[in-house]
Amino acid sequence: MHKFVLLITIILYPLSHYGQERIIYTSFQQLDSLLSIAPKETIIFIHTDWCSYCRKMEKEVFSKKEIYDRLNKDYYLVELDAETVEYITFDQQLWKSKTPKKNTGQYHPLALLLLTSQKMVFPSLLRYDQTFKLKSIKQKYLSPKELANFLR
Repeated sequence: MHKFVLLITIILYPLSHYGQERIIYTSFQQLDSLLSIAPKETIIFIHTDWCSYCRKMEKEVFSKKEIYDRLNKDYYLVELDAETVEYITFDQQLWKSKTPKKNTGQYHPLALLLLTSQKMVFPSLLRYDQTFKLKSIKQKYLSPKELANFLR
């Protein structure tokens, strides 16, 4: 019996670590200081809870090893729920939702600012250079290949 338990443990142990490599998200609060200490390009992923393409992108694209390795190594990745009611500190300002309760179509002021002159389309990926100047925007589901091209 002891050998059986040992055999099962040896077989299942590697599986306990499966899936633990993943995207490392940075918060807006951390981003300010990180950009001043160790500048890197930044990707902001703006999504909503109800956006099926956003969830699909998180599950099928961000979970690809070549994608999360590249993002984690070369970029700060920040996610923003466009309809969040949380307070966000960024760029020496406190960004507050105008509503106390989360509502579809009620966008957080920071999401509105980041997508100024853009439609509120999700998912939205905004790419900034090391000095936080906007380089490009994609407002659609991106396949792993399309995201890899966007990151070039």
